[in-house]
Formats: sequence, C-alpha cells, structure tokens
Amino acid sequence: MKNASKITTEDCQTCAVSGLIVCTKPENIERVTASLNLMDGVEVHQASPEGKLVVTVEELPGQKMMVDRISDISAADGVLSAALVYAHQE
Repeated sequence: MKNASKITTEDCQTCAVSGLIVCTKPENIERVTASLNLMDGVEVHQASPEGKLVVTVEELPGQKMMVDRISDISAADGVLSAALVYAHQE
C-alpha cells in the first residue's frame, strides 16, 4: 500500500488489513494488476500464470473504506471473483 510503511501501531487508532485472492483470466493479469494498484489502499503482491492475484487492502486510521474497496475490486473490469481470505484489525 502506498504510505503504509510510514504507519506504526502507535499511530493507529484502528488500522485494518485484509487479504484477498482475486481471479482473472490469464490474458488480463497485467491489466487487472495495473487497475487494482491504482486504487487507494490496494496492492497486488503476486500473480500466478493461471490468473490468481494475491491482493491486500489496508485501511488507515479514520478511514472507513474497507468494504467499499473490496466491492470496487470485485466489480473491476476483468475480475472474475474476489475472495476475502484474511482480515485483521487493531
């Protein structure tokens, strides 16, 4: 996530991170990866040749965008599915 490395647990009132597996067709990997990486708080970490992307969504203190951002990912052009596999809040 952009700016995530600057956040410490002392700075957080409530910080949240979610991990998703996003599926796309192999021919859409680069386009979907670029599209998701443009979303605030979203980072694509890895992509398999089969079209499975490992994605995190981070929510900074005061933001209330996690559910909306996951919905945006699910609705993004080229995304076949998005499955929440991890969620943490502190």
